[in-house]
Amino acid sequence: MLCTAPLDEPPVQLKARTLAGASTGMAELRGRPVLIDVWATWCSACRTNLIAANELAGSKTAPELVVVGLSVDHDPDEARRWLEEALPERNLQGWQANPSATFTALNIRALPATVLLDAEGRILAKHEGTDAEELSTLLAHARSCGKHPG
Repeated sequence: MLCTAPLDEPPVQLKARTLAGASTGMAELRGRPVLIDVWATWCSACRTNLIAANELAGSKTAPELVVVGLSVDHDPDEARRWLEEALPERNLQGWQANPSATFTALNIRALPATVLLDAEGRILAKHEGTDAEELSTLLAHARSCGKHPG
């Protein structure tokens, strides 16, 4: 599988906040492949994808991969509490961003959604929904790119 998106694919431009409140964004992660798991507290199906992304972040199999759990909740405090409950041992980075901006920037239509970006921030692959086999394929792709980003 390729770990570089087509050159005509624009890099994702998305500003966010960490769940601790600091400003951040996709531009700060350039140079490494990124797996973004988009979730919300009201999305019960999101928990499965988020747990799988967190397990990948905690493994040593993809050392170059950055894994972000991106909440699209309007209340960052509620998102933080939910994440602490769902993932008491969190390995991924917890972020929160505007739902509309997130859906537009990542070109997604529904939750749960998991998006793989190449090291230049371009969308390489994505998965929307609850199909376990599709999610597993995407996570394997992310793991491969996290070992050999180029």
